[in-house]
Amino acid sequence: MQREKFLNIKLNKAYDVVNFTIDKDIKALTIKWSNNKQFFSAYVFGPDKKLYAQVIAAKDSGERHIATIQSSCSPCCQSFKPNIAKGVWSLEYGVLNMCDADDISLEIYEGDLDSEENRFNEVNLFDSIMMKDDGPKKTSYAADFHTHTIYSDGKMSREANNDVAIKQGLDFFVPTDHNVYHYTWPKHEGLKVYPGIEITSSLGHINLLFTEKTPFAEHAIYEIEDEEALVRIIKEAKDYSLISVNHPCMPPWDFHAKSFPLDLITFMEVINDPTYMTSKKAIKDAIKAWNYLLNDGYRVISIGGSDSHLLPEEKYEGSAYPSLLGDPKTIVYAKENTAEALKDAMLDGEVSVTRSKEIKLSANGLARENENFTGRASLRAELLENNFHSSALHISWLIDGECVKDEKAKESMFSIEIDSAYHWIRVDVWDEDGNLYGYTNPIFFNRKTKEHEMKVWGDLMEKMSNEK
Repeated sequence: MQREKFLNIKLNKAYDVVNFTIDKDIKALTIKWSNNKQFFSAYVFGPDKKLYAQVIAAKDSGERHIATIQSSCSPCCQSFKPNIAKGVWSLEYGVLNMCDADDISLEIYEGDLDSEENRFNEVNLFDSIMMKDDGPKKTSYAADFHTHTIYSDGKMSREANNDVAIKQGLDFFVPTDHNVYHYTWPKHEGLKVYPGIEITSSLGHINLLFTEKTPFAEHAIYEIEDEEALVRIIKEAKDYSLISVNHPCMPPWDFHAKSFPLDLITFMEVINDPTYMTSKKAIKDAIKAWNYLLNDGYRVISIGGSDSHLLPEEKYEGSAYPSLLGDPKTIVYAKENTAEALKDAMLDGEVSVTRSKEIKLSANGLARENENFTGRASLRAELLENNFHSSALHISWLIDGECVKDEKAKESMFSIEIDSAYHWIRVDVWDEDGNLYGYTNPIFFNRKTKEHEMKVWGDLMEKMSNEK
């Protein structure tokens, strides 16, 4: 059956909006691209100005489908009501690199309801934010806050993400494809999935976690390349998601939006795919950046992310181990596995990060924040294994960024007299080869007495540069 074509163009600009008209009743649309050698984004808006299709393409060719029923829509796409089909639609696109971009072909034509496999066994991710916990109650939940799928530049399907997460012992994870929001996700018993998106700009990458929507429904893709606009978008996003700065010290994807306010940073990813060839240095630099922020009185909570792109059997060059979803794990100490409880615990700093097994920190009655505190603080750290990848682990106690005690042990006690000034205490765990195994988040003392000296990310970059 001949299907009517509504648009056929070459993506020959760095950014453009192209309108096209549909003057008939349709039940489905197909967006198809070919001969792509770049990384491009495309968004399709209906006559009602609503976002219906998202395409992030690193592959040579592919297609996405939208339809009048959600089960016939591609992932990252939404169904449209039949009565809005007629009218002026728009395609917004951006090409990351203009080299050879004029060879990319994209066409939009009338689709078929049968062109996408019906997916009835899926959960609406927005609804997952509101869902109750129907699983067994625990005191801690293992998670990954940074994963990718075939719907941006990952190699794993959504189903494969689920399978690996279960094998890795995760209770939940947040898929964070580049500039793409997943509306639905395949169900999997014993695993929860919450919505996320990785805002991917040449200025750096920022995850929106537990996000209730995509900012690209309201903002053009090119806006994230402007520092002022990026800051504005993230300020808005704080109202509907948790904000995390990803791999801040890993060129060429390091964060370098100099005017970005430091008080916008709630979470920061310190361990990012520890099997990647540049991760060892990037992680150590991220630890330094985190310490500077903490020393300046910023309550930045550190999480981890696998940044999973590969198939589970694949390795990066030079790595002895595969790159896996769930490496590292972020442990969230929450009352239950619901978005509300998890977010509350994360915002309270009740989080630790590990390559494998949990790092336990007993604070003996201390709160996460202790104001007007003087006196003795006694803490205990416990590991559940002595070695990781055949390398012995050692526990490092940090006060205000300085290591004051380091020992090879599964259990370590630490006690110190705290004066009325601002201080923080944290545990880092390293292996004998200088790889970071994991860490707890800090316990703060008298933080409100500390005035910030740094205001924006550029101040932190300067401090890091001066240290070198």
